[in-house]
Amino acid sequence: MKKLTRLCFFALVLLVIFFGQAISLYTDWLWFQEVGYTRIFTTTLTFKLTLGLVFGGLFFLLIYFNLKLAAHAPRNIRFLEQESAIELPSPELVDPLVQRLLLPVALVLGLFAGPQAAGHWQSLLLFFNSVPFGVADPLFNRDISFYVFRLPALTALYNWLTFSLGLAILATAFTYLLYRGVQYGPRGLFLTDRAKGHLLCLVAVFLLVKAGGYYLDAFELLYSSRGAAFGATYADVYANLPALRVLAVLALIASGLTLF
Repeated sequence: MKKLTRLCFFALVLLVIFFGQAISLYTDWLWFQEVGYTRIFTTTLTFKLTLGLVFGGLFFLLIYFNLKLAAHAPRNIRFLEQESAIELPSPELVDPLVQRLLLPVALVLGLFAGPQAAGHWQSLLLFFNSVPFGVADPLFNRDISFYVFRLPALTALYNWLTFSLGLAILATAFTYLLYRGVQYGPRGLFLTDRAKGHLLCLVAVFLLVKAGGYYLDAFELLYSSRGAAFGATYADVYANLPALRVLAVLALIASGLTLF
């Protein structure tokens, strides 16, 4: 009976999430069918579904497995020097609830993340259909097609990774806190070896992605509107660009140091 109730609740959540989108999808199909461009509709829908399934699934796996790993932290950890300053229920009380809700919550989050990723289907199409323009920009000597076809998709991917990893780090740290893998006392923050290693690995990946973000930000300087004319100014070329490169290198170094 409990399983049936859970399935009904999950089905109701899916209905609420996708009912409005299904109506919009059906009306779009009728319009494309009327004007004779159903091929465009099916191509667009295929890319949207692919993006939604891939990135929604990746988001689900990222959240689920990190929280699952954190939820297997050793129970009843007590630091000898001090007790935690944060009063929380015992892991024995929290564990059944976490184990019961972990999978459905991760699935719902993945379902919400899928449509957000599907909204970037045009960037994906442009990325896979890049055509050289035969003209290079004077600052980075890259073909102009890179800024039209590839940069938007790479920027969208970077934004998705930073959000997903940031949420995974916060959720994992909170789970360790519930299981006493992380404790905060009068003398500061204390972590078990398991929690420290797990969180540092996530932080290392986040910093690696951040280094890529600084690298992409350099190309965005060509879209600068701070000067008298549109484009990279003298300050962008001789101050902001070197600063972004230094930040990218520092993020790479910091990513490596977190693993040692």
